[in-house]
Amino acid sequence: MADQAITALCDVDPMLDDAKILVRVVRVWKAHPITRPNEVWSLEVLFQDQQGNRMQGSIKKADMNKFQAILDEGSCYKVGSFGVGENGGKFPLLSHRYKIGFYKNTSVTRVAPFDQNTRGFRFEPFQNFTRRHFKETDIVDVIGTIISISEPIPYERYGAQKTRRIVTLEDVDGVTLDCCFFDGWVDRFNSLAQQLNAMKNVVMILQIGKVKYFNGKPSVSNGAFATKLYLNDNIPEINTFRKMYQEMDGYVEKNIVLNIFSPSKKEITADEFFENAVRKMVGSIRESEYQFECIVYAKIHKVHREHGWWYLACKKCGCIAKEPEEQGESSSKKKPKTKVWFCKQHKEITNVGPRYKVIVRVIDDTGSASLLLYEDIITKLIDIPCHKLKAKYGEQADDIFPDELAPIVGRKLLFRFLYSSYNINNNNHVYQVKMVSADESMIKIFKHGFINEDNEGEIQTPVTPAVTTTKVNSLDNIPFNIETTPEVTKGVHKDGGSGSSSGKAKRDVIDLDDGMQKDKGSKKLKNAEEVGVLNEEDD
Repeated sequence: MADQAITALCDVDPMLDDAKILVRVVRVWKAHPITRPNEVWSLEVLFQDQQGNRMQGSIKKADMNKFQAILDEGSCYKVGSFGVGENGGKFPLLSHRYKIGFYKNTSVTRVAPFDQNTRGFRFEPFQNFTRRHFKETDIVDVIGTIISISEPIPYERYGAQKTRRIVTLEDVDGVTLDCCFFDGWVDRFNSLAQQLNAMKNVVMILQIGKVKYFNGKPSVSNGAFATKLYLNDNIPEINTFRKMYQEMDGYVEKNIVLNIFSPSKKEITADEFFENAVRKMVGSIRESEYQFECIVYAKIHKVHREHGWWYLACKKCGCIAKEPEEQGESSSKKKPKTKVWFCKQHKEITNVGPRYKVIVRVIDDTGSASLLLYEDIITKLIDIPCHKLKAKYGEQADDIFPDELAPIVGRKLLFRFLYSSYNINNNNHVYQVKMVSADESMIKIFKHGFINEDNEGEIQTPVTPAVTTTKVNSLDNIPFNIETTPEVTKGVHKDGGSGSSSGKAKRDVIDLDDGMQKDKGSKKLKNAEEVGVLNEEDD
């Protein structure tokens, strides 16, 4: 009797009776509660067929010992007499609709390997992570050379302090990808981080990783159970990749050095900064009746301390994370086992952390305005992430304003923000800054044909129109791309986005340097002398 036809894993369906599959066991692990590894639920298996299709198998706790002795990672098997059910459960690994369920009489026969890929790798090119959107149920294998390792970064989860670490890989096409590791996985890179001078061209494989997105940027993380890590292991895949990497154009071994770093800052080009934006003097921001992207060049005059400097944020989207409201005595008796917060976008969350939220007052010689600066902007200005300041001041963080933030006062920068329909319709004039720049070339672009710089050093204090040293071009409302009119769209007000108040509360602020007050008298005298000279010339 001829052998029964083999069914590909992609074709496995509950309607098939007595199907047989030819597969390699890529991974075997025990499923259990995250914090209680001794309470085993089942034995889980990741199968992969000749076409590279993957499917999860599940073996009940009562049958674990029988099949655990048979199934070895890397070996190939013919499997029959199994069931097919929905891919659910506590921790489904794959996005496959179904999974295989083992019976007591499920047949498992070891066979010769059907290919040389004994570890079942299925590497994903780094370019694919920007070309398509992966689901969080998708699993991937990645390989690359480590080019940087971050310091352990603290965060809060389930009400407890934990850490994560970011490892950046580069593939043979020069494309980079961040891998984010949590909790116990952070320590696996400690020895590597301590031997930077001796370590070069370290190749890493992360197998069965989960794809995560933060603010639209993809990264790969370790999963709950099945993820495997290879660091410079002497296996064919790593040796082959290292050879290909060394054959890249422009490769020089001495340039491949590992560095401890805090997550990198994105460099913004002039085209990105000025695209479809309108140049404005601060005093003319409110003149428009329509929404537009605005850029001003102004000095940070003061900081509104009454609004605080940090908030607790959802780690997925950055929105404010709020603790659940008390529901009375009856609900207090049924407290959840893990601490949760609520986010407007992701609802119930457990992963939160501190982020900057600072409101400043900026000024030029036409007026002043309040701007809201978030995590990325403040970190760029002071080069200290929020979690470090929060850890430094601990429980006192709500009662003090860190000295580390003081240097932002007095800085003169380009600010880009959205003047939104929300600002117009609600008479709310605190604007959330999207980008800042102190780049001299960008400042020149802003000023060109817009600000007369004959005596720019004298714009600190407003003077009479007759002797003002800064002139506004009449075309101040024309966007940089004259052929494109800025979009007029409906404004969206994010929770925690504006974080503004009406300004009725008394403001507690950090002042500029003390010398500013001393200059006022001499400035007035100088202006009076200039007016006198002009009057004499008119005569």
